[in-house]
Amino acid sequence: MKASHYWQFVKLKATGLCIRETSIEAREFLLAQFPAIDDSDADLTDLQVQKQLWRSRQSSDRNETLNAELCLRCFISNQIEQTCYQIANQFGTEHGFKYNDLLVFVLNDVIASQRDRQQNQSTFISVAREILDSFDPELSNLATWTNRKVKQNRELNAFLLEHGVYLVSDWAILNDTSPKQLERIYTEFYQTAQYSIQQAKILLEAYHAVYRLDRLQSRLNGSKGQCPPPTADQLQRMSEYLGNHHEYLAPAKILNKLQEMASNLRQYRIQARGGKPAQVSLDQPNLTIKPERLFALANEENDAFAFLNAYRQQFEQSLEQAIAKVIDIRSSKIQQRSPENNHNFLTGLSLFHCHGQTMSEIATAVGLEAQYQVTRLLKLKELRADIRREILGSLREQVMELVKFYTDPTKLDQLDQKLEVILEELVTEEMELAEAESIKSKGIPLRSRFAIKLCQYLQQVHQC
Repeated sequence: MKASHYWQFVKLKATGLCIRETSIEAREFLLAQFPAIDDSDADLTDLQVQKQLWRSRQSSDRNETLNAELCLRCFISNQIEQTCYQIANQFGTEHGFKYNDLLVFVLNDVIASQRDRQQNQSTFISVAREILDSFDPELSNLATWTNRKVKQNRELNAFLLEHGVYLVSDWAILNDTSPKQLERIYTEFYQTAQYSIQQAKILLEAYHAVYRLDRLQSRLNGSKGQCPPPTADQLQRMSEYLGNHHEYLAPAKILNKLQEMASNLRQYRIQARGGKPAQVSLDQPNLTIKPERLFALANEENDAFAFLNAYRQQFEQSLEQAIAKVIDIRSSKIQQRSPENNHNFLTGLSLFHCHGQTMSEIATAVGLEAQYQVTRLLKLKELRADIRREILGSLREQVMELVKFYTDPTKLDQLDQKLEVILEELVTEEMELAEAESIKSKGIPLRSRFAIKLCQYLQQVHQC
């Protein structure tokens, strides 16, 4: 245990910075209750300390009650910070937020002086107070309880949903999804083929027959907490269930299919709750989140995976060709007017995308007087718009050829218009990611697929 967590109070300043303040009252009280306690004390556990503080909080002595509560609120503040840090560390980089962004929703407790605390009649109830008032040391430790309550906070979850994060485990999602709900989601949201839907429903039934039944039994026996991943024994029993009712699947394949199903259901729940949909990854075929609308164009699941791999390769090729064509055309036009400006144009593209320099820094590097001259020369928004049009022009025709190999020929006419809409969305999203990155990233090379391909082209062709 870390004793200082019971007297160091973590709070958020108006600037958004997180700071620690030592409460002399809390420290003196804790040392009086546990004279030998220090950060290296191995004889005391957090639960032992928390139970004693909890009993002191029930004391008829007002000062003892307030000081015991103060120690517990200090501990909660540290645990809130740690929970937010863990969430941001797990999801923040991919979904675009930092742990300070989370703290504003849950780190709102204020520690007043003892006199003020005795006289305070405020009706405001902080998140820490809600956690403490609902805590029972006989059922849980305070760290676990705080972690759970923070992750259940409505405002925090609304923020995370906006960023495409849904804080529920795969196994809990599968637990509370019925086969009927699964069928509706796969039909209406993913437009999945009926054969694949039936396969998914049978797998979910096997999961419920084994995992959910075990879970219910353990709860009857007093076991609570989060849903852990299925054990090897449970996966084997699911395999046997499928073998008896449908067809045998190896335990490892069952686990993969369950995780894929949970991922699909997670994305549905995020969007159904008004959250941000998952970004489509076209260059990482092993990701569990796939462009499901394209996936649904193929007849069978195996064909769908082959189709997606072929599509990714075609997208990469179309992006490379579009970048080369648009830059070459623009470079040739500038070269005709001014060879010096053309050199500045190509150098500016490289410095911005490949080295992360600002427009002001680029102006200095190429000998222009002001950043607006660089902006006018590069015309990045127009450049991306031209590349987007070129990608769509070549990609639609190529992908339509791919679809012919993986779907029913009688459906091609109706797929023609649908495919155009899907590709429009995917390409637009890709270019919007590139634009968003160009606005946010300062001082570091850009890492979007668009920027990487553009830099490869400049280095190979123009030696920029």
